[in-house]
Amino acid sequence: MRIVALSDLHTDYHENMQLVQSLSDADYLSDALIIAGDISHDTDLFARTIQSLRPKFAHIFFVPGNHDLWLRSNAHKNSMEKFHCLQRLCEALGVLTRPARLNGAGDASGVWIVPLHSWYEKPEESPHSLYVPKKGEDPSLRMWFDERAVKWPALQGGESPARHFLSLNDTHMIVGCGAPVISFSHFLPRKELMFMTAEEISGLPVPLKDPQPKFNFSRVAGCSQLDRQIRKLGSAVHVYGHQHRNRERRIEGVRYVSHCLGYPRERTQGRVRGPAHVPRVIWDTATG
Repeated sequence: MRIVALSDLHTDYHENMQLVQSLSDADYLSDALIIAGDISHDTDLFARTIQSLRPKFAHIFFVPGNHDLWLRSNAHKNSMEKFHCLQRLCEALGVLTRPARLNGAGDASGVWIVPLHSWYEKPEESPHSLYVPKKGEDPSLRMWFDERAVKWPALQGGESPARHFLSLNDTHMIVGCGAPVISFSHFLPRKELMFMTAEEISGLPVPLKDPQPKFNFSRVAGCSQLDRQIRKLGSAVHVYGHQHRNRERRIEGVRYVSHCLGYPRERTQGRVRGPAHVPRVIWDTATG
């Protein structure tokens, strides 16, 4: 069994749905797929995407991203209600949203897959924000659609959405579990993951221009408290999405991997690089 990962499917785009549906019906039958969020804001399309993928893999794991919780209809009162709706839908479709050990508890080659729910902290909300100042940015985030499409109810104790989702992970903290741990989230857990290394920049055929000079992604990137949970778990690998940049970093003993399908225009522009149309193998239970 291999563990493969993909995020930010955005099957609202017809081209993306075609790529998902075109995945091999035979190559992954023994494998587990991690989907690190952002399938679709449309619940029916979300379900059709899962139904297309489910026969292709032995297991599918999922956590929602921000697009999955957008309210584009009157079907849900708020985004938290939609979150719980998606959890129930995943259960009905045979998709795992809780930790599971694969290959059996007695198998030395087994591995734990641990979904971690998350959200982002804005700089004005918490010191745990991943915010890094950007010259010329618009702090109002008028271009960020979450500001209009995500609606939260009043949360207990006035906690932020990020803090609420982190608290849902408390029951997922499997410590001393006797097998390697692969965790995953939609949002980023560390600032370093947002930026290209000097080596990556030097490898570009032409420098990439900033498509949105006034938008500062770090305002909505993630939360540093998420990394505390990753390290409490002792994760060997952590998969994340959200930024639509395919990267790998090894930081203080943890391998962080992002492998996104992203938007068609981003693939054309070279912003999402590599074979983004197929899941990335991040673990082989035979070799680790």
